[in-house]
Amino acid sequence: RRKIKCDGLRPVCSPCSSSDAFRDCEYVERGSSSKAQALEAQIAILENRIQELEQQTGPARRLVNIYQSCEFPLDRKNTCVAYSSDSVSLRSFLHHCSEIGFFLDQARFADSATLPNVMKPSAALLSTAYLWGIHLSDSAEILAYEEVFLARALQSTAQELSSSHPQRIIQCIQAEVLLAHYFFRKARMLEGRYHTGSAVSLVLSARLHKIRSVEGSGPLVLPPPTDHIEEGERIKAFWTVFVLDNCWTTADGSPSNFLCTSPDSRIDLPWPLDTQIQFPRNYRTSHTIQRFLANQNEDHGTSVLALHAKASILFEQASRVGPRYRPGMLPQEASRFFAAFTSMERVIQSFIESLSSVQATLASNAPSPSFMTHILAHVSMIQLHAPFLSRNPASRGRILSHSRAAIQVLGNVDVSSTPFLDSFIGVSSM
Repeated sequence: RRKIKCDGLRPVCSPCSSSDAFRDCEYVERGSSSKAQALEAQIAILENRIQELEQQTGPARRLVNIYQSCEFPLDRKNTCVAYSSDSVSLRSFLHHCSEIGFFLDQARFADSATLPNVMKPSAALLSTAYLWGIHLSDSAEILAYEEVFLARALQSTAQELSSSHPQRIIQCIQAEVLLAHYFFRKARMLEGRYHTGSAVSLVLSARLHKIRSVEGSGPLVLPPPTDHIEEGERIKAFWTVFVLDNCWTTADGSPSNFLCTSPDSRIDLPWPLDTQIQFPRNYRTSHTIQRFLANQNEDHGTSVLALHAKASILFEQASRVGPRYRPGMLPQEASRFFAAFTSMERVIQSFIESLSSVQATLASNAPSPSFMTHILAHVSMIQLHAPFLSRNPASRGRILSHSRAAIQVLGNVDVSSTPFLDSFIGVSSM
């Protein structure tokens, strides 16, 4: 792929280690390497990548440069092949897009992709959509262009905010989400976290967390939505990024990028609705997450994305509450801990019970977010009780019962009819 003569040194060959455009080395294997060798190679790759990033002042530009070495020019014949496969790639992408954080209206996106250039989706969004379509293809001819479209997707996304596209902010958020999912699926965690962080920065700077807030949205960054579908896309954009950040930052132990420490950063927007449903004209809300954690469910969010968002909140919160326990805590400190512990356990249990009717009708080929909601709910209870596994029989019983429940959900997945699953399923089930 690289068209560079390789001397076979591991974990990084000499040409790559001396190149400014260093990327992961790939080798043609005659036999399989041991797990220890693979792990050592991955650690070395990540250490080099982190060192490069720390030395740069422009992280967005650097992440693009990592891939520029593979953006080789296409000849006339190959260009025709690549672009003739666009429609095939787009169909493949649309078939699976609900699994990888696509929050835009699918019908509008599909229609706009065939319109004249001025009305097409942004270059960033189209490039990432084609990248995913190529990645999910079973055609070797189409898969040959994955590296090229990855480079294009990275470059166009990095330049998107300086473009004149009327939907550049929302579509750039969508592109960042798709890139984050792509890198997480590839187990390239550093890039996945980078694009997740970029998406978080965009939704907060666009003040999507203040849509329909009782206190108003503050300074206008985006023009008013043209209709309820466009407003729904913005609400879904926020919650999609929120779920992505909650899951992956919690999994690797890093702090959430959503730090609701002030009224301005507090999340006040409503839970997402299904596309064809709209809010009453004067509907307003506030303290969305605080009300959910206080079991004040007067604002029922029951769409697939709303339930997924709630489950991700429980997963993030339970993973923070449980580890706060320390043997020998002072009485006042212990009292505060167990009050928080009991409250969290109650909310998780209530949420799981509310899912029971959904569980009974969960189809074996349901979208990954539906399965992830159930798995995250059970894993939340496991995380909450994990510190007491060896010292409390009741906690041990809770962990066992919810582990079995999570396994049962996974067992219901029909892999033959669900060829693509959210990559976080593997992480949450570890």
